[in-house]
Amino acid sequence: MKNGALIRPTASQANLLTVAESGGLANAAKTAGAMRGLGIVGSAGATLYGVANLSTYDSEKIANNPDKFASDLTGTAFNATLTAAMVAPNPVTVGLAAGTGTGIVYAGALAWENRENIADAWNTSTDWVGDKAEDLGKGIASGARRVGKFLNPFD
Repeated sequence: MKNGALIRPTASQANLLTVAESGGLANAAKTAGAMRGLGIVGSAGATLYGVANLSTYDSEKIANNPDKFASDLTGTAFNATLTAAMVAPNPVTVGLAAGTGTGIVYAGALAWENRENIADAWNTSTDWVGDKAEDLGKGIASGARRVGKFLNPFD
């Protein structure tokens, strides 16, 4: 509602750059709101941190740990596209951030970098599930024997 009349927001009102152009930074900040504003600040900060972190890499450091470099590079790219998607949401920026682009690549790079930890956790969890299933089976068998003895007093 604006001045007692119902208005229908347009896609241009979601783009903070367009809002700032026509109404200034104060209107863009009001349009963004606290949560979106904090998200933009957080992802922009993570992008700057990632760029600073990538600037410390040299060819020897990359050769020693290429998995870490790949996850740092894709993480920085993901944060940059996420910032762009929150500032100026459109199918391209959202698609790059979430689905088709850097989001999937970043998830893959993180999974590859941590593959040993993931494998260890998988083995630990499957051992735990196997132990619990074995205990459950023993409990069911014991209960069935008790029921059988109760139902057949001549046994």
